[in-house]
Order: sequence, then structure tokens, then C-alpha cells
Amino acid sequence: MDTNAVLLRFVLLSALFPTNIFCQSGKNVNSLLTYLFTTEGYNKKVRPLTDQSQAVDVSVDFYLNSVIEFDEQDESLKTSGFLSCSWTDQYLTWTPSAYNNINELFIPQDDIWKPDISLRNTFKSFTGLGASYLNAYVTSAGTVEWNPYQVLESTCSVDITYFPFDTQTCELKFTAWSYSKAHVELNQGSRGVQLEEYVENSAWKLVETSAREINTDEAAVFFTLKLKRRPIFYIINAILPVVFLSLLNIFTFLLPVSSGERASYAVTVFLSLAVFLTIIANELPKNSEKTSLLSVYLMLMSSLSTFIVILSIAEVRIATRNANTKPVTKIYMIVIKIAHFITCKTCKKSVTPAKVSTPKACKRLDLEDHITWTEAVDAIDIVSFWFSLLFTFLCTLILGAVAVNGDT
Repeated sequence: MDTNAVLLRFVLLSALFPTNIFCQSGKNVNSLLTYLFTTEGYNKKVRPLTDQSQAVDVSVDFYLNSVIEFDEQDESLKTSGFLSCSWTDQYLTWTPSAYNNINELFIPQDDIWKPDISLRNTFKSFTGLGASYLNAYVTSAGTVEWNPYQVLESTCSVDITYFPFDTQTCELKFTAWSYSKAHVELNQGSRGVQLEEYVENSAWKLVETSAREINTDEAAVFFTLKLKRRPIFYIINAILPVVFLSLLNIFTFLLPVSSGERASYAVTVFLSLAVFLTIIANELPKNSEKTSLLSVYLMLMSSLSTFIVILSIAEVRIATRNANTKPVTKIYMIVIKIAHFITCKTCKKSVTPAKVSTPKACKRLDLEDHITWTEAVDAIDIVSFWFSLLFTFLCTLILGAVAVNGDT
């Protein structure tokens, strides 16, 4: 097909299907920028309203990317994400047809007016959002969209009562620092906290988000994150070992006094509990406002262990007494009778109904019988064993149920 035929076909198509074909060049963009910043004399120090008595309406949404770290000791939360801010700049408007139909521009954020939005409850340093190399999106109608990406470190008050089954609520407080609500009004956007690109944290589960704006003279918007701890790590590495040590604590009374190892065994268990108490204390914030139920449980078990150590040492001395020169007193007789009652109930469960009616099934204690101090120590062991078992069971059951269900 020759050149004339191609040209004729192009003319016919243009006549049948008329379209506006524009070729936007760098000169067009340069002319537009010259018009806005030189001819019109755009000044980023002036609020973008022709009527300066009005407030600039800024819509703010938050796109959360990830929860990087939640430090309970420092009571700080590190997150990554960006704000989606939009407003109308009446000094950044133009007629698209005058510049080859340019409808949008990307302008460095430091070249135009923007609200000095900052994280109010910052943990380390107070800095503005964004960076000089980031651009703002501007349309011919003056709509400005600014999306500053940031790694945010904010303060967060920690409630450790139900650790490690706790749920923490943290707020990110963004404010236009230099402006009051009469000059800049920050409004919660229609989307609130967006999780389109959110990456789950291995230690914390994001269970709820919300956004709100405050109705005071301050221009501010708050984004709330509700985080629930994933407790499996602490269950395996802290709670189960403590429960096992508590059981070992009880079995001190099954070790005969004559073995000579009871006191050392009891002290070893006590020191093990003290080590776990130190480890857990290092995981919690150093404040006195709230007390962890796990710390309470450890203190109760440590108190029981202290009681067992003292009792074990006392039993070693009691066992060396001579019943002929120093008879067993009435107080010990009561303990012996309680121990005999406990063992008799166990005995009745182990025999058949026909044998239960036999008086010889369980021998009753005659207080006039000759009782040795070794028998008194054995009775103390029986009573102490069942008391410690009941105490440990109730503490574990009650505190565990409250911790698991208390923060739901």
C-alpha cells in the first residue's frame, strides 16, 4: 500500500471517528509548573484557602502494614504503615485544556502546603510525617492526596493482669501540631484503619480496629488497635514448667525424713520457682499499677515452698526426739488423728462393701497407745501432703480460669 493510500485512509477514519489526540510534553508540564509557582506566585506558607477565615478540611485514613514490635517493658508499640490524607488546595487549580489536557501532577511534598501532622504520643522522637523525596498527587480541581509512609513508635499503656492471655489496646494519636481546629480540621476518613496490606504478627493477633476524631479545639484523629497476645510460647516455656514445679513441691512429703535429702530437695524446688519468678518479672513492665495473675500464682507457690522448706527442717529435728523422755503432746495427737482419719477414708474406698462392715477394716486410733515421734512426723507428712495438693489445685484452677476468661 503506497503512502497516498495510507494518508487517505487516515483522513477518512478521522472524519468518521473524530477524536482529540493530545501529546503532553515536558514543556507542557514545565509551563504548568511555571504558571502555578511563578506566575500565580504559589506560597506554601499560606493555608490553601482564598477565604483564610475558614478551616482546611483534611480527611485522614490509616493503612496499617504490620505490627513490628510490642515492648511491654518500655510500654511502646512499633508499627509500619501510611496515612492517606486528602484536602483541597484552591491555589493549585488550572484549566487542563490550556496545558494539553494535563489533569494531574506529582509535586514534591515539601513544595506545597501540607498540614504538619505528627504522631502526638510518640515514644522516641517527635518528627513530622513523610520525607522530602515523597510526592503529593494533585489534580486540576485542586484535590491533593498525600500518603506519607512511616515506621511509627508510639506509647501504649500496658495492662498485665491477665498475662499471657492479655489483650492490649493501643492508640495512634495524630494531630496537626501548629494549628487549632479553627485553622485545620482533621476528620476521620470513610475507610478508617485499612488492612489491605496487613501482615500478621507472630506474637500478637490484631482483633479489632477503630478510628475517631476529637471534638475539642485541637485538630486530631485517633486510630485504635486492639491486640491479643498469642500465649502458646509462654504456656510452653513458663506456665507448664511452673505447674510441674508446683507438683514436685508437693511430693516433698513423700520423701522419708530418714533419707536425709528432704531439706535439700525442698530448697532446690524453692530456688527453681524463684528463678521462674525472676524470668517472668523481666518480661513485664516495671510498674505498680497492675499485678499479673501469673506473678500472684508464683508468689503463692513460692510461699508454699517456703512453708515446705521450714516444715521439712522442723520435721528432721522432731524425728530425733525420744518418746520415752519427751512424750508426744496433744497437738501432735490431733494431727495424728486427722492423718488416721484421712488414711481410713482411703482404706474404705479400697475394700469391698462386705469388708467395710468389719471393724478391722480400718483401725481406729487409741490415744492411749504408745506413739513415737517418727509416727508423728509421718502424720504431719500425710496432712501436709493433702493440704498442699488441695491448695495448689485450687490456686491453679481459680487463677488459671480467671486469666484465660478475664480479658475476653
